[in-house]
Amino acid sequence: MVRLYPPDHPRDEMLGVLEERHRPWHREVPALLLGALRARTGGGHPATLRWLYAARAAALMLLVAGAVAPVQDLRYGVVLRSGLMDATWVCAGLAALAVVAGFRLVAFAFAASALVLAGTDLTSIPAIACYTVAAVLLLLPGPRLPVRNPLPVLLALAWSAGYPLPEGVQLALIVALALWTVVDERVLLAAGLALAAGLITAALEVAEVSDTRGLLILAAWHVGLPAVLVAVAGTLTRRRAQV
Repeated sequence: MVRLYPPDHPRDEMLGVLEERHRPWHREVPALLLGALRARTGGGHPATLRWLYAARAAALMLLVAGAVAPVQDLRYGVVLRSGLMDATWVCAGLAALAVVAGFRLVAFAFAASALVLAGTDLTSIPAIACYTVAAVLLLLPGPRLPVRNPLPVLLALAWSAGYPLPEGVQLALIVALALWTVVDERVLLAAGLALAAGLITAALEVAEVSDTRGLLILAAWHVGLPAVLVAVAGTLTRRRAQV
């Protein structure tokens, strides 16, 4: 089980501690497995790098959500296909692949291109909001941090699909996010950062809301939820970085 940890981990020291404890092996198994998962998923990174990874993961979520968002307009009879839309999808896809591979500047260039194309086409305001925040997050400098966890992509697809998605699938993703947060809080932090894109669309929705209750619901959803996710994940990041 100690071999499950990365090669640069202090395995000999761990074996020494385990021998000194004289505890039954089955009591050490959960802690060893959880520790190995955290070590393999960047558990030894300082808080700054964990925030940077979350920002890259959030950009990936936004790129996927931005590409899928215009598809929802099909339900309202909006003409979807156009030359600009196809070019936007290509740029968003290449930007997402660059984030997965860890090439931040390449991802930023394609995300900015997708933003310009989406802004010219004006087919989907949510897509423009997603590309805007994704480009801003990709401006943050730092080392190469590939995002190869599939959970951000799945969450982005569920987020952009909205209510047509079966409740069972939505619940499964929420449970998966909660369980993964026990190992690695960065995806939860990324979700909070990505939901900040909703503030842009909310600014337009507020103009259409005339009752106080509607404004409170918008505020709770577009401001409260991202703030809670970032606060919880940020606290976990600080504590785990200290450990």
